[in-house]
Amino acid sequence: MKVFKRAIKPQPYICFLYIYPTTWGTAGDICLIRESVAELSVSKFVGHKLKLAIPKGMENHRLGGCPIIKVAGYVGDGHPKDQNSEWEIYEGVDKEIAKAAMKPWNFKLIDLDAD
Repeated sequence: MKVFKRAIKPQPYICFLYIYPTTWGTAGDICLIRESVAELSVSKFVGHKLKLAIPKGMENHRLGGCPIIKVAGYVGDGHPKDQNSEWEIYEGVDKEIAKAAMKPWNFKLIDLDAD
C-alpha cells in the first residue's frame, strides 16, 4: 500500500502583535491565528492578513481562549513596536513562516541563520 502525501493548502491567517507588561518591562510576541477561528471568537484580533501553508498542530498556545501560534518573541530594551527592535524565532517555528509573519512589521530577526 502506498501512502500519498498531500500538499498543505494555504489558509488565511491574521498576524498580530501581542504586547504585555512584565516585571522587567514590556514584552511582546508576534502571533498567528487562523482567520476562521478569529471570526468565531468573542475577542477581536487586529493585524495583517497573510495566506500561509502551516501544518495543523502548531497552535500550541492560547490567547483569549483561541488557539494561536507564537512565531517570535521580543528581545531587547525599549518598546516592542520600535522599528529597531529585535525579535527571536520561537523553537519549533519554521524560518520561512517566521519571515512571512515578520515581513509586514519590518522588524529585525536575530540569529536567523544559526542552526
